Amino acid sequence: MRITDFMAKKILVISTRAGWGHIRAAQALEEYARQNLPEINVKHVDLCEIEPRLGKFFEIFYDIASDYLPLAWGAVYQTFDKPPVSAAFRKAGGFHRLFRRRISNYLKKESPDGVIFTNVIPAPMVAPPCKKIFPHVPLAVVVTDYHGHSYYNVPAIDRYFAPVPEVKTDLARIGIPEDKIEVSGIPVGKKFYESYDREKIKKKLGIRNGFKTVVFVSRLSKEFIIPALEDLLALDPPINLIMVCGGNAGLYRKIKEQIGRRKNFKLINWTARLDEYMKSADVVVGKPGGLIVSECLALKKKMVLIDPIPGQEERNAEFIERHGYGRRARNAAQIAALVRAADSQADKSFDSVNACAKILNYFR
Repeated sequence: MRITDFMAKKILVISTRAGWGHIRAAQALEEYARQNLPEINVKHVDLCEIEPRLGKFFEIFYDIASDYLPLAWGAVYQTFDKPPVSAAFRKAGGFHRLFRRRISNYLKKESPDGVIFTNVIPAPMVAPPCKKIFPHVPLAVVVTDYHGHSYYNVPAIDRYFAPVPEVKTDLARIGIPEDKIEVSGIPVGKKFYESYDREKIKKKLGIRNGFKTVVFVSRLSKEFIIPALEDLLALDPPINLIMVCGGNAGLYRKIKEQIGRRKNFKLINWTARLDEYMKSADVVVGKPGGLIVSECLALKKKMVLIDPIPGQEERNAEFIERHGYGRRARNAAQIAALVRAADSQADKSFDSVNACAKILNYFR
């Protein structure tokens, strides 16, 4: 415990396991407060800790829908992006009426000085009872994708932190007062915006100099992965190719069996040093989740985006392409072509800000 904990403000940061990006954003806020703001004690909690049945439901629903029924997830996303639908769901009480007692008891036990939601799912469930119990406690939502969805419009929320001005416009368009919205960027860990020596990192990781380095990140065992890797390994001039499977042991075994050992190929099941591999890269290939996109933008890496989930990932991909920060591959054959063409793309500098500082300063 820090010496100042007895006087520090307690800020709850609430996320869900519906995708890992929301958790990484919460962890970034927690890390920044611990290192820079002794007067703020950030506690990151998952919805499962507040209401286990509800948290587990959303975790399972999102994993099944996004991995196996993406079109169904896209339909849900589009339906709730209509303001009348989201408003009717909130008016009916959404899910929080079913779990109000447990949520209220948790909030009374924690007695926070502020609450931040890095995922919008818990906001309509937790914010209204919190505002009723603690009317003067500020509540904030951090938007971790590059689109302002109608579900974000929760009247009990006092402040919205948008990643870019376009999302501020989206939020205002769905009825959120502009004076509630601040452009902050998306919180990423310190290791993504601190300076680094790329050549030293490549040497440390055993990556050859003199070749373009491509880091391919995917945890999903999709049919296009093997053909895409073969196309990348056939590029002339050759590249350094690093494949990170995100802990998917089945995908790791499949690639190991079908691709085998190659001189310029490194296969990794899971790594705690993903940031270092990304720093070593000329191009990052991966799905357009809000956090990995933001980490690439902070590192100023060119991106080739693959297989976006209908809904928020498609909107992220549209934002990246619209502004020239990367390209979307529509099929496996396009991945290698876009990686080859990345050299001819103009270098575009994204104005990365320290989102953690902006967000937490609101609670000081």
